[in-house]
Amino acid sequence: MKILLAFCLFGSTMLFSQLENCNLEKSEFIDVRAVDKNDILCIAKSSGKPNTVFYTLASWCKPCIEHLPDALKLENDFNTQVYIVLVESEDNMKVKLAMSIVKKRSELANMLVLKNTVYGDAVKKRNKIFAKQITPPNFETIPDFSKFIVVNNQGEVKMVTNWKDYRKLDNKNKEGVQEMLSHTVIPLLK
Repeated sequence: MKILLAFCLFGSTMLFSQLENCNLEKSEFIDVRAVDKNDILCIAKSSGKPNTVFYTLASWCKPCIEHLPDALKLENDFNTQVYIVLVESEDNMKVKLAMSIVKKRSELANMLVLKNTVYGDAVKKRNKIFAKQITPPNFETIPDFSKFIVVNNQGEVKMVTNWKDYRKLDNKNKEGVQEMLSHTVIPLLK
């Protein structure tokens, strides 16, 4: 029990200092740090891990919620840190529902929210701008949700998944998510 408590305290201290290194401020509306693309790159550079995974989630997005456990599991299975990026507006009531969904899965999950000042208020527009900013030119920019974004400790975006990564698979169920991750994200984390 003492070891678990020490691990939690050490992990929270590392996370706090990592976020402080990037001068991230909490949203004025919710108890989550508000970020843009540059903040995300800074978090990855400061993580102390070879790669950091960012997973986008909206409260009404069924695949986002279904794949959330798979995103959170990456942190336990690999030498990485996972952040859930809430795409709904900071002051939208739905963002609180999204936070609740994440906390139900893991009380200790790292959450971020896209900045209103950069991405505006409309969720689809916010996500479209973010997808365009974060997706490297060698990937197709598709403004869908439930994205797995892998950024290395040099601040380089190495992977941005989209719905077409699932389409390449024969099944789109729970096993399909694991199969998609094993072909896209997991090789970068090993």
